[in-house]
Amino acid sequence: MKRYILPLAFFISSLTTLAVPDSTQLIKNVTWKNRIDSIANIYQLKMQSIVEQRNEALTKQSSWKQPNVYSLRMVLPPTFYSSAVLQQFSTENNVQYNDTQLMCMWLVNKALSKSYVNTPEAITQTDDQVEASGTIRTDVDASLSTNTKLTDKVVNVDLGTEMDEHVQLITRRPNFWKFSGSSSMQFTQSYFSENWFQGGNNNYSILGSLTLNANYDNKNNIQWENKLEVRLGFQTTGETDKNRAMKPTDNLLRLTTKLGYKAYKTLYYSTQVQANTQIVPVYDANSDNMRTNFLSPLNLSVSVGLDYKFATKNNKFRGNIYLAPVSYNMKYVHLIELASKHGIPSDQHAYHNFGPSITANAYWQILQNLSWNSRIYWVSNLSYTNIEWENTFSFTINKYLNAKLFLYPKFDDSSKHYKGEHGYIMMKEWLSFGFNYSW
Repeated sequence: MKRYILPLAFFISSLTTLAVPDSTQLIKNVTWKNRIDSIANIYQLKMQSIVEQRNEALTKQSSWKQPNVYSLRMVLPPTFYSSAVLQQFSTENNVQYNDTQLMCMWLVNKALSKSYVNTPEAITQTDDQVEASGTIRTDVDASLSTNTKLTDKVVNVDLGTEMDEHVQLITRRPNFWKFSGSSSMQFTQSYFSENWFQGGNNNYSILGSLTLNANYDNKNNIQWENKLEVRLGFQTTGETDKNRAMKPTDNLLRLTTKLGYKAYKTLYYSTQVQANTQIVPVYDANSDNMRTNFLSPLNLSVSVGLDYKFATKNNKFRGNIYLAPVSYNMKYVHLIELASKHGIPSDQHAYHNFGPSITANAYWQILQNLSWNSRIYWVSNLSYTNIEWENTFSFTINKYLNAKLFLYPKFDDSSKHYKGEHGYIMMKEWLSFGFNYSW
């Protein structure tokens, strides 16, 4: 009892904010024999004062006199707290007069420090020992389960299938189809004065394009992609062609369909069919010599291979690479008089061959208003090679206005009539401004 009550008197004697009699003078005037009785009286006075202050705090709702958690150390067994000693050795003034909680903590630590010096024999434990002994609370980490089902607690509930006569039940199947498209109309105009030294012809041009997509994805294993592309453009000829006032600048009708079955994540076993031809006839300048026409030629490719799809996390760069080790290729002309111009025997409408092919498509949103759309197609056998690389740079002004730069290098040695100044390398380029709409 002595070792618990003795330090408690020193703890409480340092709390100068409590209005009590002068206990220090009283302890000095008594003998050691009567000290325990005197300390008991002082403790009783202190506790009575605390009770009175508590009652007053509850009555007046005063935040200064509400119970404080830091006072708990006063009634616990004497313990050596390292925080109390660190406070005394600190060179900073830690007294917070405007915060009652911190002020109480500072006074309690000061009282504890005095007890460590005056009555070290009364200290029975350290704060490390208290922490190592554990806490009263024991958390239950294991999950609790019950065998009682909520349905067993339901009493007298009618679970019949009767409905109000005005309620209609509609069953809808998920729609795995997604339809999209885009269209554009581009215009250009050129003017050259008579004394323009470098030369040139006044002309107007118009270019229209339409792209339709119908894609099926069951979100499981099957994907079916369908794409129809139509591009048709005309330019006034001026004095360069006296037989015709306009000539085609772009002339394409292409259909691509691809059916894929998922092999692994973004890798698919796929079958692709691609067909393309011209829409309107094309003639040599100042001549009625026809070069191409609708279905003359018609290029058809049927292949089986692997299709790998890729995309960045933000989806700004995406596309696919289709590798076909075996593909069937056919070139057909409806007008037999055009057969020899496209590498087909003059007495036949078509020729057939087999060989590998590669198709790669990519889309890159370079900037907010600048995008790049690219397509690479390669097919070959032992007799010829065809390489196409289409690049479309779109400069978006707003939802409906944009400018486009189209670059289309191509290599095709399937006919000797395709050979020009740079061999079998061909090039098409145009820059235009116009309207664009997507859905």
